[in-house]
Amino acid sequence: MNTAQTTKNLAKTIAKQIAQEPLEILKTAREQIASDKLAPQQNEVQKQDIPNNYDAEMSQDKLKSQRIIEAFDRELKDMAKEKLFKELQRRIAEGDEVYIDEYSELSMEQKQVLKAQKEAVEVQKQNAESQNKKTSFFGSSKPSRRFGQKQQAQKEQTRVEKPVPPSG
Repeated sequence: MNTAQTTKNLAKTIAKQIAQEPLEILKTAREQIASDKLAPQQNEVQKQDIPNNYDAEMSQDKLKSQRIIEAFDRELKDMAKEKLFKELQRRIAEGDEVYIDEYSELSMEQKQVLKAQKEAVEVQKQNAESQNKKTSFFGSSKPSRRFGQKQQAQKEQTRVEKPVPPSG
């Protein structure tokens, strides 16, 4: 019950504050209007300064916005480069033929990494091919362990105990 009452009380106070806010705006508006009537000469001076300040602020805002846009453009280009780099890495890992020199947007470091990866994949392919050739022509280089276990079991079954001569 306490929480329900406190939320009700809180809601009432917020509603009262919201209801009073428009009156606060009107109070400040009345002061602004009254000051205009009391000091018309000051308003003239302020109105003349406003365009100069406004133009300066506008030019600063334009410069800021241009810098922000340029930063976003650079970030987008970097993201596109990174995406392309990862795509090329994936394609090389899958064994696709990729011509790295055709991608001028990549940095030299990225190109070197891709070339090294490409060479590593080629070496792996060659090793796999040489392994396939060895196993296909000559079979396995090591005898099966099972086969050795079978022979050992057969030897033990057919083993004949030899009589031991008496010593002495």
